Amino acid sequence: MDSEILLINASPRKNSNCFSIADRISKELEKNNISYKIFNIYDMNIEYCTACGFCDKKGYCKFKDDMTPMYPMFDKAKGVIVISPVHFDSVSAKLKTVVDRTQAIYASKYILNNSMIDRSKKRIGMYIAVGGSKPYESQFLGGQIVMDFFFKSVNNQLLYKLYLNDTDKLGYKENNEFKTKLDENISKYIKDIRELD
Repeated sequence: MDSEILLINASPRKNSNCFSIADRISKELEKNNISYKIFNIYDMNIEYCTACGFCDKKGYCKFKDDMTPMYPMFDKAKGVIVISPVHFDSVSAKLKTVVDRTQAIYASKYILNNSMIDRSKKRIGMYIAVGGSKPYESQFLGGQIVMDFFFKSVNNQLLYKLYLNDTDKLGYKENNEFKTKLDENISKYIKDIRELD
């Protein structure tokens, strides 16, 4: 059975805020009988994109690794949820690698006009960014720019964006205000996913 939701955890830290958020989301998906697959990408072998141009000519990536089976999953899924810590105002390095590797999808669509992903299919995206420091103006800006490109590449309409900051002081598990906000957004997300049927 194909997974309806792909859940990407981009944190290298076990039992971190991102892991806890991913666990909460997975429980809600299970409760609502929505199939999903979690990718803890720091446990995966994913080669860096080298901008070699292979996908521009062939429409797929030359590297065969743990990213390879994700390509058809992006096509079959109804949505993608990404949870990432903030590293220097952007996403984690491993997540940026995943994003860069979707160049193969981008090339198949915009360069070769032979898309490996069904561009007419509606999919819904969610991005959750977790910052340790107190809020400041550019804290989430770099990551959001990267994620906008990613969700466009994998043909997900990015309808949900959640930002959690100051976790060095108050972690996700203790932040009842954010937990309520997350639950409300997950409920809306699940409703939207069901309406895709």
